Amino acid sequence: MNVTYYVALTIGLIIAELIYLRIARRMGIVDKPNERSAHTDQRVIRGGGVICWLASAIAFAYTGFPYAWVFMGLTCVAAVSFWDDVSFVPIWVRVLIQMMAVAMLLYGIVIPSTLLTGSVWLVALALLVGVSIINAYNFMDGLNGMTAFYSLVTIGTFWYGLSAYRADSFFVDSLLPFTFMSVLVFSIFNARRKAICFAGDVGSIAIGFIVLTACTQLILLTHSLLPILLLTLYGVDTVSTISHRFYLRQPVLQAHRLHLFQLLVHRAGWSHLRVSLVYALLQLLINLAVLNVLRHSLTAQMIVAAIVLGISGLIVIVARGQFIQLADKKIVDPFESTTIKNK
Repeated sequence: MNVTYYVALTIGLIIAELIYLRIARRMGIVDKPNERSAHTDQRVIRGGGVICWLASAIAFAYTGFPYAWVFMGLTCVAAVSFWDDVSFVPIWVRVLIQMMAVAMLLYGIVIPSTLLTGSVWLVALALLVGVSIINAYNFMDGLNGMTAFYSLVTIGTFWYGLSAYRADSFFVDSLLPFTFMSVLVFSIFNARRKAICFAGDVGSIAIGFIVLTACTQLILLTHSLLPILLLTLYGVDTVSTISHRFYLRQPVLQAHRLHLFQLLVHRAGWSHLRVSLVYALLQLLINLAVLNVLRHSLTAQMIVAAIVLGISGLIVIVARGQFIQLADKKIVDPFESTTIKNK
């Protein structure tokens, strides 16, 4: 594609976003703040990330629908997520659809490579990891600019990485650049002091599924699991938060404000955009290290993985501990009905 096509795509996505915002306002599809929310404005539109699915659909159509199973999986998770944005979908329904979608992804990309053929346990593990990555991407949505900045870094990295390893032209020339442009357009409406819209489940889940698809493809090309580290910060923050909630004996699925990015806003007083930018820049540094070691020996890759995960985990755990101590001082938070106590 030349510059003209990208300009036309960008203009089309901006128009599509404006149309959606107008329809959403009329239908009352707004983000309702809860204990997880980092804002109190009830006028912010929910589901603005729907253009990310739209851009991916254009990419599939533009190239004649290659990897049809992947597109069906993406459409399934986007549809149930949008339904959840508009109304309410029981969690078991969402998880079931997500598992089916990840199974479609594996059938469309991984199974043909014979990587998982004949191994039920590996398939089950791949399903679990895939669903976890998609939901981690959704958990981290909520700050102005978080999904936008982080996704631009992540998708851009996979775009570059797959290009370097001569991946299928569909990923390099269509899916990832189209998705990148859609996130860039979304950032115009989200990455600002007062966001006009949030990605919603439809946006964050769709982006998460596309990122999972790109990660799977890069793993197959490099014969290494190291590309998973291109999602380090989201993964470490999500896993450490879930572990902390288990420690506090709190319901894992209940809305909360214990993610580090939430604590940085509500305890440290950082602005949304500052937190989002820091997450994106730190992940970019990690991505550069990962890409540089992908062609090295397994030993070198394991050393880098240990260093990245060790340092990231330590920073998140220590920082969370410091900010949780502030909660013991009973800082007023209008959304918190109970005081978090250290054990």
